[in-house]
Amino acid sequence: MTNVKHLVLVMVAGCAVASCQSHAGTASGQQGGSAGAAPSERATAKPIDACSMLSPQDISGLLGVTVQGTSTGKDPQMGDCSWENPATMESISLQISNPGTARNNTLPPPEAGFPDPSKPGPDGMRLLGGGQVEFAAGNRVNTVQVAVLKLSSDQANSAAIDLARKISPQVPT
Repeated sequence: MTNVKHLVLVMVAGCAVASCQSHAGTASGQQGGSAGAAPSERATAKPIDACSMLSPQDISGLLGVTVQGTSTGKDPQMGDCSWENPATMESISLQISNPGTARNNTLPPPEAGFPDPSKPGPDGMRLLGGGQVEFAAGNRVNTVQVAVLKLSSDQANSAAIDLARKISPQVPT
């Protein structure tokens, strides 16, 4: 039961971190990368299909079953997808953030005044714990989390890093 509580705590903390960063921008709340775009441009932007960024084999290899991804995003400039094994409640989650949140494909420094629980990862990634990795691609801050209880923390982090490397070239700018 302790592992489940730890997993839930890490997922909540990770979502809070990702949410804060995906909305951080200028004082007006607008992102630098989209502030100049006309409203009609943003309305007609092709939605990001985050669920298509990973293959069924990528998912089934970690979750043990083939499941369809579920997108809950409404903003066409952002994307998200989650895959869940209904028998075990284990999951893989992907979030593609706002354009311009990772200028020059570099993650911004952690927000001043807040604790930084992350650890440096490969290729400029940040390990957020619990199999969650933050990475820059498409000039965006993105996260992927592998929440599979049979994996150790290091194995979950490695799996998330592998997925981030597969996702990165597909993230639009």
